[in-house]
Amino acid sequence: MKRSVISMLLVLTGALFMQQTYSYARVILYNVYANNNGNGQYENPLIRADFPDPDVIRVGDTFYMISTTMYHFPGATILMSKDLINWQYCAQPLTKLSDKDNHNLTGGANIYSRGMWASALVYHNDMFYMLLNGNDAGCFLLTAKDPKGEWNIRKLDHFYYDAGMLFDDNGMVYVVGGNTNISVYELDSNFNYIREKQIVAGKPGLEGSHFYKFGEYYYVYSTYGGYPSGQTIFRSKNVFGPYEERLLVDKHINGHINTVHQGALFDTPSGQWWTIMQEDLGALGRMPNLQPVVWEDGWPIVGDNGVPYKQYEKPDVAEEQNPTPLPTDESFDEELGMQWQWNHNPKPEAWSLSEREGWLRLHTTGTTDKLTQARNTLTQRIFAFDNQPSIGTIRMDVSHLADGNVAGICVFQDPQALIGVTKDKGKYYIVWQQDSLHPVKDFAPATERVRIKTKGIVYLRASIDYKTSKTQFYYSLDNKAFTPFGGQTSMFFNLSVFVGTRFGLFCYATKDEDGWADFDWFSTKPTYVNKDSRPPHK
Repeated sequence: MKRSVISMLLVLTGALFMQQTYSYARVILYNVYANNNGNGQYENPLIRADFPDPDVIRVGDTFYMISTTMYHFPGATILMSKDLINWQYCAQPLTKLSDKDNHNLTGGANIYSRGMWASALVYHNDMFYMLLNGNDAGCFLLTAKDPKGEWNIRKLDHFYYDAGMLFDDNGMVYVVGGNTNISVYELDSNFNYIREKQIVAGKPGLEGSHFYKFGEYYYVYSTYGGYPSGQTIFRSKNVFGPYEERLLVDKHINGHINTVHQGALFDTPSGQWWTIMQEDLGALGRMPNLQPVVWEDGWPIVGDNGVPYKQYEKPDVAEEQNPTPLPTDESFDEELGMQWQWNHNPKPEAWSLSEREGWLRLHTTGTTDKLTQARNTLTQRIFAFDNQPSIGTIRMDVSHLADGNVAGICVFQDPQALIGVTKDKGKYYIVWQQDSLHPVKDFAPATERVRIKTKGIVYLRASIDYKTSKTQFYYSLDNKAFTPFGGQTSMFFNLSVFVGTRFGLFCYATKDEDGWADFDWFSTKPTYVNKDSRPPHK
């Protein structure tokens, strides 16, 4: 995991739309979801959203990529692909790490910046294995015959930081991990700890290791995390060393800062070699970056002799998939799509898709005046556009809010900003707020509100401009004219939260009165009308 503040963001000139009616000039889907440039090449980042700390494996002709999900559940997101360019959701097998207060957002506690960190994904003897570090919850092993099916989870008796995992020919399991000092751990076939040996010492920021055996060599593929960052590799003919090192991607390239680092090595059925690493790209997070690999004298060479390509020829695979966007829109019918994750452990009885058919109902749970402590906030990653802001719009019924309740949509990092509806002495108000989890330089909490007259249905829109990292919020009573409201909050990648900026849906109580809000749909399209035009009450 990268452990130091990403302080340099994309600070470019630009302006957000401030007109009464919000619209796009155009939407370039291929540049967001599936990089098919129409000329036999792809463009980095591979997926323009926050999928950090990737580990990638190939099983037959299918590639699987796991990503860090921190304190979002269900977590340990796995994507799958046939061509390395177009990816689909496969599974989110991690349901929880702990039931402690800090994992539940209760008692004023939280696990922001913690939770599930970088993990290892391995396929061995017809079984998928996932080894992950859960920080204060410990380390866990997840196993499954079918990655789309049921996963078994088991807590291990030892702690492994940013673990890589290798099944050796001798029937043993080896794990590599650590920060600054890297060790190899020997485990028995039941994953019980046996012994360990330090193989690298005194390398500040070295972490994010993955473990391989290619031919006669053992390889430890690691990152020099931080800002800037680099990628390196160690090799030895003995699992416990000694290891020799070769730097693959330097922290500075041609006078520029490098942020492409931390990932996995793998091959295709045709014999090509590739690596997928993460690229630090500002407020919207760390995005997958695909680079070709060639081998020379037993060492891999990444990209153009260590310089990552922005564009490159597509991998040689038997099956090229049709461009398919990763889903974002949701009509809340039968089950939540895999684009959704709860901020910390949800309270199951406080949300429902069945209490009102075809709607997501969020009940208030506990009291708080901080969005960061609002339990059952439902989040999803924000995809980056080059030529227009990224938006999320909701249709919401607020007729069952109690006094002091706040419900709506937010843009969540540190700081956070929201637009919502609150009820005060029986009257409804649009409210905008910005706040922070911890003190943020040159930032101050703020709030605005305006009274509205509604029979219950409102439309709220959150927007963030990838080029400027600034938010803008809007409200509407007819889903046609959207009025901008509130200030513009400057977002950035803050390690106090440690994930890319997300959209979130929420309903919380500021005083001890229960209520709920119903969400009809969520959409990232500039115009959206639910297919069956549900009535405001059911």
